[in-house]
Amino acid sequence: MILVVGATGHLGSLVVRELARQGHPVRAMVRPPDPARDLVKAGAELISADLLLPETLDDALRGVRAVVATASVIAPARRGENDEGLVRGYATLIDRARAAGVQRVVHASVPETPLDDGVPMVRGKREVEQLLADSGISYATVRMPPFPEVWLALAGSSIPVRGEPRAIVTRSYPFLRRFRRLTGTTVERRGLMLVPGSASIRNAFLSVHDAARLMAALVDATDISGAVDIGGPEVLTWTDVARLFGQVIGRPVRVLTTPVGVYTAGQRALARLAPSASNVLGLHRVLGTAETPWDTSEVTRRLGVHPLRTVEQVLREKAALPAD
Repeated sequence: MILVVGATGHLGSLVVRELARQGHPVRAMVRPPDPARDLVKAGAELISADLLLPETLDDALRGVRAVVATASVIAPARRGENDEGLVRGYATLIDRARAAGVQRVVHASVPETPLDDGVPMVRGKREVEQLLADSGISYATVRMPPFPEVWLALAGSSIPVRGEPRAIVTRSYPFLRRFRRLTGTTVERRGLMLVPGSASIRNAFLSVHDAARLMAALVDATDISGAVDIGGPEVLTWTDVARLFGQVIGRPVRVLTTPVGVYTAGQRALARLAPSASNVLGLHRVLGTAETPWDTSEVTRRLGVHPLRTVEQVLREKAALPAD
């Protein structure tokens, strides 16, 4: 049995589906009131548990040989949820997983950047990585670059989230809802792609669907351990992405950049009033500062996950789907 923590999220739900597709017994950890009927239909067993409620974790871990951990609070479902609480929850989960005889943990993380300590979500990822390193359990923490289905939507397009029923950017989180109302279709309507920092920032964009395949493959790839960087099949600048958008929608698209300092100021101003919104702005700050110009094809070949989707493939697949 493989337990997926964060199973109702964007990445986690895709991991559940991929593991079930491969024939693995998979248990999806969910919190009411989400009925997660789509995951049951995909072949998952459901368990009602919560990282923030330690007494619920032992039942979730019973009979489990591996845990795939994707839970985050980027777009919190409940008021008051934060990264400090999430780290405490992960600490309890790891302790109880070790006691339950769990043999492997695969953890979804983000690239290292000079800003790690200044962004709570990223800092929390590093703390969980350290907890895993100290646990004695075999683990892989997967540091992944931007997902086009997430960040190209936040850049001003509705196309990347088509066919993504659990997309993080469409959650009923007030800050993201308001942000999307203002910017959700600027690419299609005005030919403008909104990005933080320089248009020349380079990233090895990785489709969230390929990320799920890679996370699933790492469950049994115990020869790969510790922190591992895994990116997509190509390295693109934001200018490159705008050109691809233009080819897909049939009109020129140009990049409109916002100085990173704007996100830094917003993050600091909202830190006490709206910590989750502050965190989102902090992630934009990271995206506008750090690069992931990686070639990780050797790792993906070892995992047997290939070919990976290019950004153009993702956009064309999504553009062919009906708009919501």
